[in-house]
Amino acid sequence: MSSRLDAEYADPAPLRVRIDTHARYSETTHDPGTDVLAALDLSGAEYLADVGCGDARFLARLMALGHRGPLVGIDTSAAMVAAAEAVPGVRGIRADARHIPFDDNTFDVLTARHMLYHVPDPQAALHEFRRTTKPGGTVAVVVNHAETCPHIGELVDAHAASYGIDLGEAPLRTVDSETLPGLMSDLFRAVRVQRRDNALVFDAPAPLIRFAEAIFGPRGIPADHPDRDAVLADLSADVEDWFAHHPGRTWRDPKGYVIATAIVTD
Repeated sequence: MSSRLDAEYADPAPLRVRIDTHARYSETTHDPGTDVLAALDLSGAEYLADVGCGDARFLARLMALGHRGPLVGIDTSAAMVAAAEAVPGVRGIRADARHIPFDDNTFDVLTARHMLYHVPDPQAALHEFRRTTKPGGTVAVVVNHAETCPHIGELVDAHAASYGIDLGEAPLRTVDSETLPGLMSDLFRAVRVQRRDNALVFDAPAPLIRFAEAIFGPRGIPADHPDRDAVLADLSADVEDWFAHHPGRTWRDPKGYVIATAIVTD
């Protein structure tokens, strides 16, 4: 994982802001966790690994639903592994998706939600997903559209550039909703794809500013950057000015994701 991503996920707070914003300010219902559960149709007894588990809310949800099988949260971030370990009944493992420290044919189900585009070699990760999942088991991968909230991203980038922050260090997004089905089809016999198109919609400055601040890390503005507060102040003034000059209008930013599921065969 790049140093930028290390910094981004060292603190789970910005991730939680992003998740909460998508839940509260999406144009239509945004619930990828429910979509994944519907795609998996779990019995509750499966040995399940969630790779790139983030703040472990998906694993906590499974426990709350009465899942009885072993649950493992795998992440490169120590903070996210700690979040998984904090969920009773969940085991946290710090590891790279390209080198999962489990034997062949271990898991009944493997999920990788909103993480594969962070991996420099997604095909290597997909090979690991297939290797560690039992024949007859299911692999479910979720990735965003290539253009996800582009207007907010452009706004953050513009203000970062005004302070000379180097935007060239952004990690390359290696896979998106258009390319994932083909990548998975190279390894799995049949891949089922569900597409969700949506948008973030804001009718006031405050939640938009909170979300913009929560993507500072991914856009190259770490928490300890000397100009971070100045960038936030300028961005906030810009957003407030936009709403002041567009009374009654909403800020709409398109987004979406796909869920690709496949059964592992011999």
